Amino acid sequence: MSVYVKLSAEARSPEEPSKGPLDMQFQDTADGYTYEYDLHPSGALRVLRVFEDTPHAVEAYFSPSAWLQVVGTYLRGGSEY
Repeated sequence: MSVYVKLSAEARSPEEPSKGPLDMQFQDTADGYTYEYDLHPSGALRVLRVFEDTPHAVEAYFSPSAWLQVVGTYLRGGSEY
């Protein structure tokens, strides 16, 4: 499942208004990449690019105050924290 993130007003620049209910979208691709997320104990959010049995790669990182909501699949393999 793709991952969608709602950003806080402070995380967007003033000339960049909200793009709707979820501001950033990380869409799964037809060639097998999927996006998942996990949460650091501090509240920071990582969006991860996952491909079959290869190690995941961090696609985006949001500080605890930068994001308000996330929708998608929590990292199925478990966090490394």
